Amino acid sequence: MKRTKTDRRLWHRLEGYSFHERPLTRSLVDRLEEETGHSTDVCYILVEEYRRYMYLVGSTGETLAPSPIVDVVWRLHVADEKAYFEDFCPRIIGRTIHYTPHDTETEHFLDDPAYLKTLDYYAQEFGRAQVQFWPDPDDPSVGMSSFLLWLIGLVAVGLAVLVNSTLFAIFGALVILTQVFMRWKFASLPLRRLDTS
Repeated sequence: MKRTKTDRRLWHRLEGYSFHERPLTRSLVDRLEEETGHSTDVCYILVEEYRRYMYLVGSTGETLAPSPIVDVVWRLHVADEKAYFEDFCPRIIGRTIHYTPHDTETEHFLDDPAYLKTLDYYAQEFGRAQVQFWPDPDDPSVGMSSFLLWLIGLVAVGLAVLVNSTLFAIFGALVILTQVFMRWKFASLPLRRLDTS
């Protein structure tokens, strides 16, 4: 569903801005790929999520907070000072938006009122955010009881052993695999490469 943006002019300017060309000294996608170790496709998505975040900050004029992975994109963009402060902010946003490091190492950002406000504005402008990029403590999929799924899976496996039933074993394995898949699917993207060597 295509939504009408509150500030269409700002969104139009942001859509026309390339995060891959001059005045950037180097493509933001390339720098992000190097910093995070994610694939080029994922990095393009992250840059689009950053574009949306900058729209929200620019259109609301309020103090908002990015998700941890969008914070990485913002930090990399700000590091290219000429592109960010002399071109992007004045020409696209219309004012300077100063970068402040956020507490993204722990899950405290989920309790930050500015982050929760960001999620609300995001939903209004773009629809519900993907939790891989914008972890949401209220997402019903994430909020599903992990304990209950593990319990059901383990009880089914226990019953399989007790009554020697392949059906219970298969059911228990499927429930446990579902839980493992959901933890993977709804986990936010890692911020750093896993291979630090």
